[in-house]
This record gives sequence, C-alpha cells and structure tokens, in this order.
Amino acid sequence: MYAAALLMALTMTGSLALTVQVQRGDTVTRIAARQGVGVQALLKANPGLNPQRLQIGQRLNVPVTAGSGKAVVKTAGLRVRVSLPLVGRLTTAPSNDHLGLDIAARSGTAVRAAMGGTVQMSEFDGRTGWGWTVVVDHGNGYTTRYSHNSANLVRVGQQVTAGQTIARVGSTGNSTGPHLDFRVYREGQAVNPYSLYE
Repeated sequence: MYAAALLMALTMTGSLALTVQVQRGDTVTRIAARQGVGVQALLKANPGLNPQRLQIGQRLNVPVTAGSGKAVVKTAGLRVRVSLPLVGRLTTAPSNDHLGLDIAARSGTAVRAAMGGTVQMSEFDGRTGWGWTVVVDHGNGYTTRYSHNSANLVRVGQQVTAGQTIARVGSTGNSTGPHLDFRVYREGQAVNPYSLYE
C-alpha cells in the first residue's frame, strides 16, 4: 500500500534508518500509528517539523533504534538480543494486508536470525506460497519467519544465535523477485516487526 512511499536502509554495521513520505490525508498521529512509534518519538526524530504544516511528498525520519545492527529489547521481563535479518531495501512495510516486511536484496544475500532460538521449521512451503522458509522459536511465545529463500542453511531442532546466517535471499514460492518476507509472531499472532527494534 505505501511501498512506493517508504525507503529503508538496513545495515549490520550502522543504524537502522527509515524514512516515510507524507501522503494525502496524513497527519503526524496517523504516520506514527502506521509506523508503530509514538508521536513524541516521531517529532523528536524530525527537529523543526511543524505538525500543522505537513506537505505531500515531504520525507520524515522514523525512529527505529538498532544501534550497531543489534538492539536489546525486553520481552516478558527478559533482556533479549535482536539483530536485523537482512541488509536490503524495504519494498513493502507492515499493513493490515501484509503483516511483515518485504526486504529486497540480491539473490544469495545472507539472511540472519533476528533473535536466538530453536529452528522450528526449515522446508519448502509450496502449499501457502512461502517457498523455502525458516521459522525460529524464540521462547516466551515469539517466533520469526523468513520466507522466499534460495536456500535454507539450518535444520529443525538446531539452536541459532541472534545474527547467525540461517538462509540466503531468493525468490521461491509466490514471489516476483529476490527478497525476504520477514514476519514476527507472538502467541501465533502476527505483530509489527518494528516492535522488536524499539
């Protein structure tokens, strides 16, 4: 829906940078809600921004803290190390119609585990169109899914660490080009992947 208006640079050595382009009818509150951030955090990331004077096409910085490509988040009272899954370009952001991140990159680019855990699935999922897919169980009700891979590099039951290469970018299943479809689930329900990096 907003793919053309979003640009995301993901690096494992720098910070996670996200910009959004203001669309017709947007307000600071709507943009903040759509991106899963607080209004004050959005304003702080855009010094000098006048919320009453947004212009269509204007680019806003969205705060997504990832430090050196890794962040430490609190999950159910535990501190958990989180890594970015891929260096690439965001082509589809989370929305009601698409509850994950599509990140385009060259075929064969390393796909990394977002958090440590146990590989729950590593197979070709032709039934649902995911193609080669890895699912990692992180405990505390969290799982992450990495789909459309050209190759899976882990097996079911294997323990992985945050940042470990688990697959390679591909275009398998229902896909129009090399990219990673990255999803985060809590208690089986998809949640905004950005929430891992706040």
